[in-house]
Amino acid sequence: MLSRWEANHPPAELQFHLHRSIAVVSTLARKGRAAMATTILFPLLTLLAFIAFFTPLPSLPLSSHRPLNHHPDRSRKFEIADDKFWKDGEPFQILGGDLHYFRVLPELWEDRLLRAKALGLNTIQTYVPWNLHEPSPGKFVFEGIADVVSFLRLCQKLGFLVMLRAGPYICGEWDLGGIPPWLLEKRPALKLRSSEASFLQLVEQWWGVLLPLMVPLLHCNGGPIIMFQIENEYGSYGDDKAYLHNLVKLARRHLGDDIILYTTDGGSMTNLEKGTVYKDNVYSGKKKLVEVFRKLN
Repeated sequence: MLSRWEANHPPAELQFHLHRSIAVVSTLARKGRAAMATTILFPLLTLLAFIAFFTPLPSLPLSSHRPLNHHPDRSRKFEIADDKFWKDGEPFQILGGDLHYFRVLPELWEDRLLRAKALGLNTIQTYVPWNLHEPSPGKFVFEGIADVVSFLRLCQKLGFLVMLRAGPYICGEWDLGGIPPWLLEKRPALKLRSSEASFLQLVEQWWGVLLPLMVPLLHCNGGPIIMFQIENEYGSYGDDKAYLHNLVKLARRHLGDDIILYTTDGGSMTNLEKGTVYKDNVYSGKKKLVEVFRKLN
C-alpha cells in the first residue's frame, strides 16, 4: 500500500512512466481525431466535387447583345490582314474550340458553353451535319437537337464568335461524314464529293435551305459567325478543283463577300495542295506555308 504522500509524490522512475503514458495517450488521441476528421472530410469533399461537376453553371448576364439584322453594318467587320485577325478594326486573337450542338442535348447547350467560356475560349467551331437536317429527300429538320439557329444565337448571347463548318462533307467522326444515306440509293450511283452535276444539285438544294438561315447570323449582320469552312480535309480525299470552286460560288451567292471562307486540310503538302482553292479569295494552310517558305528563302 502506498501512503497518501507517496501516491501524490511518486518516485522519479514512476513519474517517467506516467509522463510517457500520458504522451502516448495524447498522441493516440490526436491520431484518432485526425483519422476521424479524415473519415468525415474525404466523403464530404467527394460529395462537394460531385455536386460541382454535375450542377449546371449559372447563366451569364447578357452584356453586349445586338439585334440581328439582314443589313451589313460596316462598323462590324472580321478580316485577316497583316498576318493578324481583325475584329471591328481591332486586333483579335482567336481562342477557339469545337462544341457540336448535335452531340449535346439542347437543355445542356448553355452549361457546356459556359464551361468553354470558363476555359478562356472566345470562339466556338461547329459542324453542320447534312444527314441530321435532311433525313429524307426534301424533309428538313431544324427543331430540337437540330435547332442550329438557336444554338448559334446562344453562342452570341454568351459572348462567343463562331466558325461554321457546314461541309457538305464534315467528317467529324460522323456517319458518312454527314452526307445523307439516301444519296447512296440514287441510280445511277452518285459520285459523292465531286463536281458531278447530280451531286452538286443536291448540295445546292441543301445549302439553299441552310445558308439563308445563316445570313442574319453573320458577324457583319450583327451575328456571331465570322468564318465559313468549305468542305473538310478534302485534300485527303480528292483533287476535284471544280467541285471546290462550285462550293465557293454557292457560299458566296448566299452569304455574300464579307464572310471569310477557308479550307482545312491535313499537314502534308500534297493534301494541302489538293484541298486549296485558288483564285477565289479562300484562306488555306497551303497559302500560308508558301508565304513562310518565301520569307525563309
